[in-house]
Amino acid sequence: MKSTIIKLPFGAGRVILAHEKEGCARWFPGGLAFHSNLRADLFHRGKWQGSKDLGSGLVTDWAAMAIANEAVTLASPSGARINTLFLANWHTSGKGVTAADQEDFKIETASTVGGETAVAGTQSIGTATVGTAPVYQTVATIAYTNTEAVTEWLLNTASTQLATTGSPFTAATATTGTATATPFTASSATVQGQQQNIVIPGTTPVVGLIQSNSTSVLTLCNNGTTGWFNQSNGAAGSTPGGTETYGLRPIPWDHKVFAAINVVNGDSIAFTYRLTVSPGG
Repeated sequence: MKSTIIKLPFGAGRVILAHEKEGCARWFPGGLAFHSNLRADLFHRGKWQGSKDLGSGLVTDWAAMAIANEAVTLASPSGARINTLFLANWHTSGKGVTAADQEDFKIETASTVGGETAVAGTQSIGTATVGTAPVYQTVATIAYTNTEAVTEWLLNTASTQLATTGSPFTAATATTGTATATPFTASSATVQGQQQNIVIPGTTPVVGLIQSNSTSVLTLCNNGTTGWFNQSNGAAGSTPGGTETYGLRPIPWDHKVFAAINVVNGDSIAFTYRLTVSPGG
């Protein structure tokens, strides 16, 4: 199958995804191969009904940039693990049918019968022997309270899907957004603050990745010119208006759209996400 070339935002380079017939995605940064896979197990009132291999997901541009950003800017607080992949453990489901895209920053159409509430996964590491491919896994079970066709899944870095702290802006530049009053916890070498969240203005269709912040100003990762990138294609975007409302969202790690899994009241789906890291080059 044809490989997919992902151009990272902010001029950070490219990532190649080579999609294989058995349903694995391969990510090759600097000689390492990353294989992702999603499985769904359907249960009705606790009784297993069957399993579906949903194949590979689609790691987003924002996840790729967050991983690159944390290497040089992310806080290192004692007693708190805030690395991106560790935090990317919150599963939600939805009912959108548009194919997943690397620019996605949220679920397309949220569930209304339980899937909209993020569920923390149980994380584990499989093979961890030198010379073999270790497997990172997160498993979460989402319970449903009514009939729905479940067609999408998202893995992101926080249970709160949308926050509007300090909304609206009082000013915006090509690389910053200033909130009303002082609603934020300032980031530092030991405090995360709003780092590694994305900010979405209420009118201008752009997204920014927060690199650092004071108690009122969000500073964005940028390409030297702008930190605002179009929601549709990741290209450099317009600076939002200085009084727009905005929302803060967690980093969307992986998004998958698939053929409907129909649920009714009392059903649940156990989503198993596996990331295999293969050594070599």
